[in-house]
Amino acid sequence: MFIISDPLKKIIKLLKLDKPLVIFDVETTGSAISEDKIVELAFIKIWPDGRIKKEEMILNPEIPISPEASTIHGLADQDVDDKPTFCQAAQELWEVFNDCYYAGFNVMNFDLMILRREFIRIGMHFDYETSRIIDSKVLFQHLAPNTLSAAYEFYCRKDYKQEHTALGDVEVAAEILIKQLERYKEVRDWEFVNKIHQAPDDPSESFIDNTRKFYWRRGEAYFAFSKHINKPLAQVAEDDPEFLKWILSADFSDETKNIVKEALKIDLQKRN
Repeated sequence: MFIISDPLKKIIKLLKLDKPLVIFDVETTGSAISEDKIVELAFIKIWPDGRIKKEEMILNPEIPISPEASTIHGLADQDVDDKPTFCQAAQELWEVFNDCYYAGFNVMNFDLMILRREFIRIGMHFDYETSRIIDSKVLFQHLAPNTLSAAYEFYCRKDYKQEHTALGDVEVAAEILIKQLERYKEVRDWEFVNKIHQAPDDPSESFIDNTRKFYWRRGEAYFAFSKHINKPLAQVAEDDPEFLKWILSADFSDETKNIVKEALKIDLQKRN
């Protein structure tokens, strides 16, 4: 639905948007970006002309929801059985997210990554640039205290005591972003935002697996070892799948092998 919200329209004025901004949050089956899937997605989309759309949806992930994840977001397998799959909702979501700026709390290191993988699994190439992300958690850690509730109390002088939902988190993230834009003039400068969002030069700060074989860069898995060091895993899956098959037969951890299996599966889906 489309809504009119003067506080949200402050974002348009303060950021001088030239394309839509999507503030969003996802809830998932677990916390493994390479394996888990989205069960709930909520967003507020703000167009430069002042239109604002707010929506949330429940999705059937087609895999079990972990007990730990259910404890966080309250959704169990029986709650999603009759809901659309990501594939069924993909075109609608593509129209929401394609060619936009992106914002939220921890979207750069989780939500955007897992959304991108969902699109890749069904053969849709959803990509984004770090320069189009404004992550309130990253800004919060750089400029001030590091949880959503702490940021809400710090910037908005309110306690976040409502029931945990994706849409509730989106609305809170939007309030935090407004306060950050009002408080810090530098946050309205995309060059400043891009600078503090850049991936660290030292990939050890963003390893995917415990054995440090892969690391994240710009939302994509990269090799941290072998002849393919610093190459994207997806590219190696396409150019040298035999090397990945060798990893599966060699003495590597189950975690590393699962990451490789997922890459090979995605590459096969793309080819078909």
